[in-house]
Amino acid sequence: MNLEQKERRNQANIRAVYDLTMGLLWSAAGIFFLTYKYLGFDFGFDQLAAGIFGIACIGYGAFRIWRGYKAKKGQ
Repeated sequence: MNLEQKERRNQANIRAVYDLTMGLLWSAAGIFFLTYKYLGFDFGFDQLAAGIFGIACIGYGAFRIWRGYKAKKGQ
């Protein structure tokens, strides 16, 4: 395996870890927006808008986790 192939594999590993990490952060943000009222926070957000945004964050986070997993598994 030459140096260029190793570099591409390293970049793919970094990208996969980045996708997994960002997926977890987006999912955590979504869970927070769905439960912030129960946690004692009151930001004055509309409950429906916060719920829709929370679900969208969880969906995007799940996509990022799936993409990172598939990239890691494909190597």
